[in-house]
Amino acid sequence: MSEWYFLLAPVAALAVLVLFRFVGCASILNIDEVEYKNTYSQTVESDAPVSYWRFQETHSAEPSPGPTVPNSPVTGGTAKDEMSRNDGTYKAVLLQQPPPSPLPPDSPAAPGSLTLLATGLLELSEQQKTSLSVDGGYVEVSFSNSLNLPSFSVEALVRPEWNPAETGLFRSVVTCCTVDVTPSAPKAFGFGLFAGPDLANPSGTDVWQIWLADGTTFRPFKDPTRALTAVDFTKTNYLAVSYDDATKKLNMYVWVAGTDLNSSVAHPLSDVQVPTYRPVTNATQSLLIGMHRPPLGSGVSGPFPLYHPFKGRIQEVAIYGKALSAERIASHVMISLHA
Repeated sequence: MSEWYFLLAPVAALAVLVLFRFVGCASILNIDEVEYKNTYSQTVESDAPVSYWRFQETHSAEPSPGPTVPNSPVTGGTAKDEMSRNDGTYKAVLLQQPPPSPLPPDSPAAPGSLTLLATGLLELSEQQKTSLSVDGGYVEVSFSNSLNLPSFSVEALVRPEWNPAETGLFRSVVTCCTVDVTPSAPKAFGFGLFAGPDLANPSGTDVWQIWLADGTTFRPFKDPTRALTAVDFTKTNYLAVSYDDATKKLNMYVWVAGTDLNSSVAHPLSDVQVPTYRPVTNATQSLLIGMHRPPLGSGVSGPFPLYHPFKGRIQEVAIYGKALSAERIASHVMISLHA
């Protein structure tokens, strides 16, 4: 039972049940028992997320007309929060170089496309659900006190669609951060989940990574005993990050079909100690899905409003006000069974 793949087969036969339970798999991430509901969304909601965006809106919510003025976002309709707390807004921006707003060298250009009703990323349950396809499109969620989270988990299903040979560029999955790089008084708050180069090997393949802020700096975290997990361009990638403020421990999980759960590929950060984490508390800052907001402060060239756009499909983004356990992460993976 060394692979999640072999645990997933019974789910199809038992999908009529309201609750599933697998016992005796202690070798897998030291998990004794995994429970989940009969659909992915029910399993997510059973863990009481703060907000949960599925991106099931129709084409009428897409920004229209598309962006034509470089680096100037256009607005579409509402991205529903299933928890009825933090609805988002679909937006798109034509990101390009050269001026008037030159992009940093680690940010790709983007045509500003956003398409709803794209092919979905759930295979086993709720196969009829669709996804959000973006290349310069994104979702913006206004700040609320419910997003001021000292402890948190964030997860998403994504299907990367940029050229794997395109290295040295960052792509944003979910960011809720603000960075001020004024030399005399730098400030940084929040987190960012990205694909991009490992700073220890900038010319290597893209890897999934989590960045955290401590009030002054915003930096990536790695497990000294494990390598970061490479982006898989052939399958849906399940991504999850959990941080517990009481223990100061950070975990990251990455799964694609066939991944061995006993390997560090599926668990690239395991109880990594975080000296200090400071969430965003500034009410003027928003959470972004598929995009990142550039630094502020004196010495910043620009202005450019956004950067690090994701290219590909995104679905089932959830954020929690607690660190989900390995058991709960496994339950979400087992019921998603994406290809």
